[in-house]
Amino acid sequence: MLWHITKKIVVIGTGGTIAGQSGSAEDLTAYQAGELTIDEVLAIVPGVENYGPFESKQLCNIDSSDMTMAIWMELARTVQAAVDREDVAAVVITHGTDTMEEGSYFLQLTVQTNKPIVMVGAMRPATAISADGPLNLLQAMQIARSPEAVGKGVLVTLNGTINCAREVVKQHTTGSDAFGNAFFGHIGFVQDGIARFYYESLRKHTAASEFAPLAADEMPTVALVYLYGGIDSNVLHAVLQTKPHGLVLAGLGHGILPGRIRQLVENLDIPVVRSSRTGSGMVSAMPNDSRHGFIVSDTLAPSKARILLTLGLTKTKDRAALQEYFYEY
Repeated sequence: MLWHITKKIVVIGTGGTIAGQSGSAEDLTAYQAGELTIDEVLAIVPGVENYGPFESKQLCNIDSSDMTMAIWMELARTVQAAVDREDVAAVVITHGTDTMEEGSYFLQLTVQTNKPIVMVGAMRPATAISADGPLNLLQAMQIARSPEAVGKGVLVTLNGTINCAREVVKQHTTGSDAFGNAFFGHIGFVQDGIARFYYESLRKHTAASEFAPLAADEMPTVALVYLYGGIDSNVLHAVLQTKPHGLVLAGLGHGILPGRIRQLVENLDIPVVRSSRTGSGMVSAMPNDSRHGFIVSDTLAPSKARILLTLGLTKTKDRAALQEYFYEY
């Protein structure tokens, strides 16, 4: 279906598998990510011209395992500049899937707009016999052009699903249906070229975020440590010697900290967030949390808790105020 549209979609390329190439059509894991430019990626998407006009920008072209906070900050400012323009209707970002759950949440908190922002990637490179990137990117354009996408924050799409940046996590190493959330599910789907939404996040984001537009020139350093049975306290000692400004612990079960670790982090002079490595559910406050200076992550995955604590520390070091951020965002 041809849409009569005058305002642009700004398409920003950052690399990833969607821009990946290999010498073999059967290669689904050993390819080189970030090889094709965003214009080359757009050129292999059948029917994408029906959702233009477009303006493309190549921010970087990397494997998202090499993504940094500095690049995300540059991306947030690039997206903000685009959505602030009257001639722009929406922004679509191609991004590698390995850190997409963090990158999308960072933008969810640091870009001030109601315009659709859609992040999209692929699980198979462009040269694969079963490349999923072209359809994923086409569906990202269909979401971006949907009036229903307005005001819903940053959206992540792969394999016909629509996900909220706050909740979405990567759930499979190689499968094409890799993104979702076992606790909340998808917020919508793309079917027959139409984006259909069923619910939306009630937590603050984008236009309502006090972290947007991004103002900080530098970000605090927040460490993330994955806990496990039998963990030696020397592991955490080594992390603390790097002098992070905050610490997120991916704890056991309900964010439980082994006794030797709990004793080490009780009443540290930096904020400590209890999150869970389980991948689903809530980490809620327990009676001793406030006494020992712990913050709980609510339903945020550890990787996202790190993003929120990082941004929270640009505003305050007060632990009660930081805890409120985890209940609001």
